[in-house]
Amino acid sequence: MEKLKKRSEQNKSDCWDLTAMIKSQDDYEKQINKVKKLNQEIVNMKGHILDNKESLKKFLEISEKESRIADLLYIFARLAYDEDTSNSTSIARKLEIEQLLNGFSDNESFIMSEFMQKDLKDILPWIEEDDFLKPYKLSFERLYRKKIHTLSEKEEKIVAKALNAFGTPDDAFTALDTTDAKFGSVLLDDGTKEVLTQYNWQMFLENPSQNNRRRAFRTFYKFYEQHKNTFAAFLKGNYQELEFLRDIRGYESALSMALDRICISPKVYDNLIENVHKYMDINIEYQKVKAKVLNNKEYHLYDTYVPIIELEQKKFTKDEAIKIVKEALKPLKDEYLKKFQGVFDSHAVDFYPNEYKHNGAYHWGCYDSPSYVLLNFNGTYDAVSTLAHELGHAVHSAYSKENNSFEYYSYDIFVAEIASTVNETLLSFYFLKNAKTKKEKMYFLCEFLDKVKATIYRQTMFAEFEQIMSKKCQDKVSLTEEEFSNTYYKLNQEYFKDSVIIDPEIRYEWMRISHFYSPFYVYKYATGLITAICIVKDIMEEKVGFIEKYIEFLKSGCNQEVLDILKLVDVDLTTDAPFEKAFGFIKECLEKLKKIVSEEGESNE
Repeated sequence: MEKLKKRSEQNKSDCWDLTAMIKSQDDYEKQINKVKKLNQEIVNMKGHILDNKESLKKFLEISEKESRIADLLYIFARLAYDEDTSNSTSIARKLEIEQLLNGFSDNESFIMSEFMQKDLKDILPWIEEDDFLKPYKLSFERLYRKKIHTLSEKEEKIVAKALNAFGTPDDAFTALDTTDAKFGSVLLDDGTKEVLTQYNWQMFLENPSQNNRRRAFRTFYKFYEQHKNTFAAFLKGNYQELEFLRDIRGYESALSMALDRICISPKVYDNLIENVHKYMDINIEYQKVKAKVLNNKEYHLYDTYVPIIELEQKKFTKDEAIKIVKEALKPLKDEYLKKFQGVFDSHAVDFYPNEYKHNGAYHWGCYDSPSYVLLNFNGTYDAVSTLAHELGHAVHSAYSKENNSFEYYSYDIFVAEIASTVNETLLSFYFLKNAKTKKEKMYFLCEFLDKVKATIYRQTMFAEFEQIMSKKCQDKVSLTEEEFSNTYYKLNQEYFKDSVIIDPEIRYEWMRISHFYSPFYVYKYATGLITAICIVKDIMEEKVGFIEKYIEFLKSGCNQEVLDILKLVDVDLTTDAPFEKAFGFIKECLEKLKKIVSEEGESNE
């Protein structure tokens, strides 16, 4: 394995330039002092924010200045830390900023209760008569929508302390699932043993040997079976906390509480689950195609991850990867491609891994910074796909910042994954279009269909599990390990039916799903990909005027409610139409795969 370079050994052209945020240590200290003074100005306004129109305007001006500098400092500190987590200066800055912002949060805890002493109708006359305040109308409507569920300042403090007293089930889960997890070793076909970890688990599932996959699967879930009552206690505690908050804030359900933040009805959640069930046969049929190609006597859940076709993995250079992604995104037209290139021109991409660099990939930035992208590029197809994905986020953010005030530039996670997934999907179909052999076509069709399985079907199954268990908690059903495991096992049976052997060990899989500790989050992955597929279909079919609609979507930030933002690209998740469109497209891809598999089978006879 090639030794990683030190950070100091990287070419500057391959690294991001953070001086666009903070120019020097002197600049850093000046910004620290400035934001402290602004925080004190806000503290000094306690009890007087809503005295009159002028005091409200003053608060909003100071608050925005403080937030923008705080965002800049925090993201600068985190990016600098992530490029080299061993750098003592970066560690110190990160800790300093975190402590500073925690202090700000405590200092300003009075703000919400002060606003809640008024009603929207008390502030509306000021908004309607003042040009400075008019743009804040939507923001205040969102704020006061929460009033019915907001407690007094004293009660909110009690709730916060109560949640601390309950403990943090997610922290306990993380400790057991990562730090304390010991899975043992797997005996491989060649007689050697390999230690099984969270990090190589996926590699075992993709191992060409079914025997190796089976042994790894059973070894992995043996750990969860041995700790099943502990994991059940963690998740039970998580749902009890959620139920406590639902009850005390007066929501009809935990689901409605989670969705209320972005003004989404539970009907959208239900509509997703109902439509995925309606089109369940597509994934079931795909699994049967995979089983046929793999040609094993039995097809198990641990076989669903193994590729049915192996391609020689070409290695792409940095320049090749950028060029390929640009070609794939050409349908988005010149304005988009100019924004895409602008991310590189502003030296905002950190390409290669180095010692102590944060792993994985992400996009991050703030209103007053470039759209930064961290990669650990290794030249594989997956790395090229990741480049397309993260640049989708970066361009989305660039559009949003240019077309919105600070108040409305930051879009919700509900729409965040759409632009990145559009890029990723366009890249997949670019490779498919340019595939030279049937095997290559099979590979890219399967790559897309596997993504559908993982992101739409699997995440919706998770979402349904969450909905069932939170309702059981609300109905005072005892959340035992058996209750969790039986529910999860039955869902697997329902989602896969007769296409796969539902191994008994899968009943314990819920124990390792960290997203269950971020309640009602995973459904956004499914709605995001469904929306992205609808967008890609219209782009590929060159629907008249659609690129202009898509650009308007990218420009929207959060200046509308999320469901209205999706309507800019002709997607209405309260109806069946986007699901019919997306699953129709997925079905077409499956039919193309089946045709190639059939032709390959005939040629081998």
